[in-house]
Amino acid sequence: MENRLFEYMNKRIGGNIIQTSTANEAGPVITISRQTGCGASRIAYALCEELNKKKVVVAEGKKWGFISREILQQSAEQLHLDPMALKQVINDKDRGIMDQIVEALSTHSHKSDQKILKTVQEVIWQFGNNGNVVIIGRGGAAICKDIKHSLHIRIEAPEDWRISEIAKRFDYSIAYSTDYVRKQDSERELLVKKLFGKNPINSIYDVEFNRSRFTENEIVEAILQISTIKGLIK
Repeated sequence: MENRLFEYMNKRIGGNIIQTSTANEAGPVITISRQTGCGASRIAYALCEELNKKKVVVAEGKKWGFISREILQQSAEQLHLDPMALKQVINDKDRGIMDQIVEALSTHSHKSDQKILKTVQEVIWQFGNNGNVVIIGRGGAAICKDIKHSLHIRIEAPEDWRISEIAKRFDYSIAYSTDYVRKQDSERELLVKKLFGKNPINSIYDVEFNRSRFTENEIVEAILQISTIKGLIK
């Protein structure tokens, strides 16, 4: 999956145009939007494991995978981007999101903010278009909302529950966990606002889960059943 992202970004930044399928032909894709501390990566991993046990997937050899921040960072390294620039893009509230990425480029001439921004969005679209992928965050629901074979999930939980989960998961103090959760939530909201100009409205999500009331396995099972009902999987 890293190579697919690298090749696509390399072609787009280099100015080549990649043909994509229509929205009706694209997918299937599942996007997961989440608040900090809801365990979306573990849910996505378990979901892909279950999807890859399906007879159709085994027969056709089209395995499911998931996209996370780590894969984007690995691809940035292959493109000779400074991985720290991606983190600064999210954290720096005073500078443009694309300015920092452009400054980190070492093998390409300066491109406009609009072109780089469009490339980031098209990278996510290309994965959704290719199908058999779970996209975590990164505005995936807004980017892939017009893909017919798609399912868009939102996972939330009360802040105090998420703080407690982070404290237990990483052995952090409650004070540190509180700062961590609030900072991560703020950074994710900022990233989406910079990508789209505003936060996506909740109506773009098909289903919302309160993580404090469902286990990770229950959410995975529910997503599998909904995906079957919607015809994403057989």
